[in-house]
Amino acid sequence: MHKYILYLALFSFHFCPAQFLTCSANWALPMNSPVELSAGFGDLRPNHFHMGIDIRTAGKENLPIYAVADGFVSRLKVSSVGYGWVLYIDHPDGYTTVYAHCNQFAERIQKLYLDTSYSLRQNEVDILLPKNKLLVQKGEQIAFSGNTGGSSGPHLHFELRDTKTEHALNPFLHGFSVSDSGTPVLSGIRLYALDENGYEVPSKSIVVTLQQKNHKATLPEGFLREGDRIGVAIQVDDYFTNGGRSLGLFSAEIWTANAGHFGFELDEIAFDAARYINVHHDFTYAQTNKKKFQKLFRSKINPLTIYPYEGTGSFAIGAKDSLQFSLMLRDINGNESLHQLWVHNPYAITPAKVTYTDQTHWLPNLAYSYTAGSWHVQIDSLTFFEPVRKSIDLNAKSIGTSRMQIARPIHISYDFKDSIAAANYILTMNGVALPTKRVGSSLFAESKSLGVLGMRKDEMAPTIQEQANNKLDSLNNGKWTWLLKDDFSGVSSYSCWQNGQWIPAYYDAKNLQLKANFQVPFSNDTKIELRLKDAVGNERVYQRSTPLAPFK
Repeated sequence: MHKYILYLALFSFHFCPAQFLTCSANWALPMNSPVELSAGFGDLRPNHFHMGIDIRTAGKENLPIYAVADGFVSRLKVSSVGYGWVLYIDHPDGYTTVYAHCNQFAERIQKLYLDTSYSLRQNEVDILLPKNKLLVQKGEQIAFSGNTGGSSGPHLHFELRDTKTEHALNPFLHGFSVSDSGTPVLSGIRLYALDENGYEVPSKSIVVTLQQKNHKATLPEGFLREGDRIGVAIQVDDYFTNGGRSLGLFSAEIWTANAGHFGFELDEIAFDAARYINVHHDFTYAQTNKKKFQKLFRSKINPLTIYPYEGTGSFAIGAKDSLQFSLMLRDINGNESLHQLWVHNPYAITPAKVTYTDQTHWLPNLAYSYTAGSWHVQIDSLTFFEPVRKSIDLNAKSIGTSRMQIARPIHISYDFKDSIAAANYILTMNGVALPTKRVGSSLFAESKSLGVLGMRKDEMAPTIQEQANNKLDSLNNGKWTWLLKDDFSGVSSYSCWQNGQWIPAYYDAKNLQLKANFQVPFSNDTKIELRLKDAVGNERVYQRSTPLAPFK
């Protein structure tokens, strides 16, 4: 088990318990001290673990961000979604640090971005830099904080990665710390019947009534069949000292006196396996009850590397027999909570075993292909987390349901047999537009969810609305903002021009705002032009010329 260094310094902020980041001598703080956290590593998010820590900026933007150690800029990316404006720095000790949701970069890094953007005439860029081309020093300002990309409010998302594997590392195990003496609180336990592969037997789970530190459960009649075992899942709340926000649970262990030892530890997570969070916790139950139970067991196809123990975490219990479990819950500072769980099975084991065949179920290790009329669906192997009963009728444009979780996208195509007829159409899933490519007469898309397939024709060009706070005087050389709307397929490309010169612009996808920074003061012959296209190619052109009338 890991050893933890405790930093016992408490602060308060606006009368609410706050948690401030500290670090060892090897690291500088990424923002000016005190640095208050709002989210921790490994927090459970929709379809992924939180891969870093979130640093509060008190609702402010454009605060300075600093390099935490010497290194070189290895990558910078500007995107309307995801991490927004993000910077990657490689360090000589094998770490990479990531600074996401920035508003812009510091001067010489910003110049590199602008030079590349102008050269390619691309607003969104992903620039990979060779080693030591752009060196930075510990404590040097590298960017300004913001709210770009998928951010839900101004903050800095900070990550620590292994440069070689690109796995996300828990910063609190590598020199960064928070002070916390609060103990994890167990708020729920569920028991599951598991088959020989570690898959949950459908409709075979029960809630355990909690009784302080000693919890008891009796399995109902018929709960276990021949070959079945049981698994345990927990719901845990872990708050900072004196309450307030939570950093989440770091590790949990389960064991019996002589029947095995299992658990998880959120120390390192691979990005390509992050979607398997949906088998780490009970996704179906969370959808219905808004409560996340983390499993202390794993199926054979679960690729997550957060389980430091051998085996699958399932336990055998015989007829008219009992098992006593110990549960240890631990936060990142080593605060522990120990519980006992007693499980009794007063009934005989049902002889019948559950069986899954590729005739009745989608099996995780198999691929499937379906064609009906002009529709074609391809399902790759390892798409499903566990066996799922087949439910597909392409004639009715139905494949599974929206509640079925998949680990990778399914591939969908539709052939119009006529390239002209295919124009302006986009594929949909559950009525939502999918990113669609057209090759000749065929449409292609990938979907991360199941449900009802469809198509929709989009013949409406996007709309552009000038914002009232744009400064329209002749001396303006600042930022302009426009509100962009599209009726269905969404904004696909955009460009801004001043007197025929291409100008970088940034699209804030969550707020549907396009922002441009005009570098040359307006004159009496200034002409502004926006060119906007949606995903099927419908185009809108907006033009304004000086002298500029007041906006109405």
